[in-house]
Amino acid sequence: MDIEINKNFLKKVRTWVLSLLTPALISTFIAAFFIWAHLARIGQTGLFFDSVSFSSLFSYLMVFACISVLLFCVVFFTPSFLAGIFIYNDKGDEKNRETLMENNIKVILFTSLLSVLILFGYFFYAHRAGQDGSQHVYIQLSIIYLASILFSLYFNGRITRDKVNAMKWRKKASTVILMHLLKPALFALTACIYIFPLELFLRTLEFPEGTSELRQMLTVIALSIFLIIFSLMPGVAFLRLRDRSSLLRQITVTGGIMAGVLLVIFVFVHMVPALILTLFLRTSGIMDLSPHVYGVPTASYPAAYFRDPAWQETRSTDENYYLLQAVKLYSLGDIRLICPTNIIKSYKDSLKYQIFDTDFDDNVRGKLQDSVTQCRRVKGQELLTLEKLPEPKKIN
Repeated sequence: MDIEINKNFLKKVRTWVLSLLTPALISTFIAAFFIWAHLARIGQTGLFFDSVSFSSLFSYLMVFACISVLLFCVVFFTPSFLAGIFIYNDKGDEKNRETLMENNIKVILFTSLLSVLILFGYFFYAHRAGQDGSQHVYIQLSIIYLASILFSLYFNGRITRDKVNAMKWRKKASTVILMHLLKPALFALTACIYIFPLELFLRTLEFPEGTSELRQMLTVIALSIFLIIFSLMPGVAFLRLRDRSSLLRQITVTGGIMAGVLLVIFVFVHMVPALILTLFLRTSGIMDLSPHVYGVPTASYPAAYFRDPAWQETRSTDENYYLLQAVKLYSLGDIRLICPTNIIKSYKDSLKYQIFDTDFDDNVRGKLQDSVTQCRRVKGQELLTLEKLPEPKKIN
């Protein structure tokens, strides 16, 4: 009997301990992984154990890690969830409701894909014609809206006819306007909003030297189509589950699909993890690429420590401080890794990528690590942050 009581007691203690430790362990692991990933990218993993403590990981870093992932998901999946909101309240009898929902998903998909062809196709056409300054945005948006109306009529015309047969003319007119003018306007808006998440991927996309403009255009369009199709998946899944499962299951399944989509995108676009990592580093304050003048005590560090001309080093009037033009690439605990301002270009270049070219990724990351060899480790309590310098006008 005593053995059975002890077993039950141990089970309760084990359950209590696991419920207490599991969130802490998960939080610590995620925060530690983000820190280690940054140090690995810049080739400074030796700083990890010198600067990281359990308290620093478990307190605010986990929060910023989650916020960074969440912000990226909000930007990337916003059009998908807007589509879900615009479609969610579709009215109709049970017979046509599911059909109307599926048709509207098709309208959004085809309108979004066509908008890519219109916007990017016109951009490349204007570029080749030497008319970069005149994009005629309103004409392009009007074409996208017209296309959305035509898709709506094609997919939902029969449903609208059946629905308005027995209605009076005023009700009939309002139903047609809602179905084939107002809703297509919302769908066209969703298609145009895709430009913002796509810009995250396209602004750092690079092409090998000698790549023709036609091939560049086809690559941009193909990548955009790929991203649109995958980013629509969570919203579509949420819509299809709305009447078939609980809200908790809808959120769980949708969240799982979002995670799966991100993993697939990580495989094809290697820049995305680095982009999320950069967002984490900047929001948490671990990295600050804004140029400042920093003061370092001359008594603690030899002059040869900052002999590279890139530091643009001068002395304070009392000769007690080196005055350095630098940025903070890493700041955690009492460790500060400060670098000359030329590291900004190397870091931004490391966020560039080429499709299916891992050698390019290794090359830009290698250049970043080479640049980091100019950086110097100083103690946080000894580093003085003085005036902020203006941002470089242009970094190629």
